[in-house]
Amino acid sequence: MAGVVEGFMEWRDVIKGLLEQNKGFEVSYEGGEVRVGEVRGVSKAKVKLGELRRYAGRKVIGGELREVAFSLAERLIEARVPFKVVIGSGEFTLRFDLDHYVRVHGGGSVVVGFNSRDEGPLRLIYDVLEGYGPVKLLAPVR
Repeated sequence: MAGVVEGFMEWRDVIKGLLEQNKGFEVSYEGGEVRVGEVRGVSKAKVKLGELRRYAGRKVIGGELREVAFSLAERLIEARVPFKVVIGSGEFTLRFDLDHYVRVHGGGSVVVGFNSRDEGPLRLIYDVLEGYGPVKLLAPVR
């Protein structure tokens, strides 16, 4: 499903569809176009799948979390901020890079890697996070 999404309504439909399927997504920009695709994981280990005992747990988020994820995505796309949404079991992670991310769960959210609520892309979405529940800010360790 990765590819260029043209037009204002199309990226919204793609993101809503991925969230309803409980699939994570990645948003990037090329020229004036928004690119939305399924999120790809990075594996550092060289282990064959046959060697692993796989747990077939279902990664699902509820309707309220899907709405929060969509609202956050809307804000970030309007500001042209690249990001990834990774779906977990009853939670999702909004990732800007390895050191800056927001984990949203049933009881609120945890912000990691930012010094204040006014920093970087966090200032664009902090009010949405506060509207959902309590926000815990974990500043980077120096």
